[in-house]
Amino acid sequence: MIGPETPLLALLAGLVLLVAGRRLFWLFVGLVGFITVYRWFEPYSAAQPSGRWLLAILAGIVGIVLAIFLQWVAIAVAGFFAGGWFAVQLFGLHMAHARGGDLLIFVIAGVIAAVLAMALFDLALVILSSLAGSDLIVGALHPRPGVAKMLLLILALVGIAVQMGFTARRRRE
Repeated sequence: MIGPETPLLALLAGLVLLVAGRRLFWLFVGLVGFITVYRWFEPYSAAQPSGRWLLAILAGIVGIVLAIFLQWVAIAVAGFFAGGWFAVQLFGLHMAHARGGDLLIFVIAGVIAAVLAMALFDLALVILSSLAGSDLIVGALHPRPGVAKMLLLILALVGIAVQMGFTARRRRE
């Protein structure tokens, strides 16, 4: 979730990533940067929420610039954070007050996703953007915990199927 004050924005961003994350690679990387910083600084933003937004926007812009000029670095970094945040949502971890185990799961999932992203660039973009999109949508909808995990997985699979269909159709033409 981007924030409780912006569920519509999170829902729209999630839908875009879910169905067009590969086509809009630069947007995927920028949104992952934005969301990561926005979520990471959540515990510190009570006093100055505008600072959190500013840092998140800056991180998103840096992500977009990386995506345009340093594609491989961008996909590794975006893969790391998309994989980490998906694990946070899937396992119900709380990164605002992360314990060692939570942080370890985040890092392991992030490293696996980054390696996957670099090894299988196109397929990884489809999978990771679908994971990030499903994470944003589920965060915006606030379903019950059991429903959230099921919805997270179903949406990720739908996003992968939709994006793979777009890819297959484009190759045939």
